[in-house]
Amino acid sequence: MACQLLGSRGLRAFYVKFVVLMVPQELIEKVKEFAYSQTKKYEAPITLYLDLANEKGQELAKLLKADKDIVLAGTLLMDCMLGTALKEGRLPEHIEMSAQKAKELLDEFPKVDKKTKENILYCVRQHHGVDKFHSLEAEICCNADCYRFASVEGVIAGIRYTRDMPLDDLVNLFLKKADEKWNALSLDICKKELEPQYKLIKDFLTAYK
Repeated sequence: MACQLLGSRGLRAFYVKFVVLMVPQELIEKVKEFAYSQTKKYEAPITLYLDLANEKGQELAKLLKADKDIVLAGTLLMDCMLGTALKEGRLPEHIEMSAQKAKELLDEFPKVDKKTKENILYCVRQHHGVDKFHSLEAEICCNADCYRFASVEGVIAGIRYTRDMPLDDLVNLFLKKADEKWNALSLDICKKELEPQYKLIKDFLTAYK
């Protein structure tokens, strides 16, 4: 039926376009391997944070009918150079460092179209929030990232891995990060879910001070 409607040339063009626009599983496996190798090496971000952002990203992509593979590539890559940046004392540069590494990994897949690669790179560059997102996928990555510090699960996990930090510094850090991530939220569905958790986190941490 498709052949009758499109003709052989049209069907071939449709097929090529469809294949090129897909994010190949090999790319997903490549970036997943790199992201988890970095979190294992540096514990930044911790594995639970990586898992949490991936899980929330996929949940939101399904709900909002976004491209799940682009979102997954984005949540895997958005902090992929955070550990290196911390080690080198270049924390403010970690987003651009991650974007550069993401581009390097994406360039290994020349058959993936330019727009798909561009979208993934925007997912990385905009994951701390912007006034206007490049795409729904980039917005989802940003909101998924917020669960790391604006959810009870994220805060408990973070405290577990920073327990050697002086208590005052730890409390101030998590208060600051909770505010930062709450202010970066843009999706109403995420705000609705996280608002009671954010308030609980603030009340709990401020009670110490």
